[in-house]
Amino acid sequence: MTQPAKRTQSDQVARAVKGQLWVLFTLMMLAVIVDMLWLDPQNAVAKSFSLGALLSFVSQAMFAWFVFHRTGFHARLYIVQQLYRGQMIKWAVTLGGFIVIFITIQPLSAPALFTGFMLMQISHSWMLWRLR
Repeated sequence: MTQPAKRTQSDQVARAVKGQLWVLFTLMMLAVIVDMLWLDPQNAVAKSFSLGALLSFVSQAMFAWFVFHRTGFHARLYIVQQLYRGQMIKWAVTLGGFIVIFITIQPLSAPALFTGFMLMQISHSWMLWRLR
């Protein structure tokens, strides 16, 4: 017989989100250090990298809040609705964030922005794998 999947507890998710804050802080500090070594007076690489990582964190944290706001058997239909709603809001925040960053931030390093975003996405996947 198969076993039912273990439930993901809200406190475990909250700890994972807090762990993501440390990953975000570490990535931002590494970007600043690398930028200082390159002696870039405008700090475009560190700023872009940090903005990409921050955008990824904010969108993922909003998704986690929407999905794990309610738990329990009686909230099961509400949880499914919140999964869809949270995913739509996550995509909207990500797309809107990229639009705002590209329009308002100058100077900007697009490769650094996308690198910061992708490293945080990899970190999110790693944290989810650890929750299992």
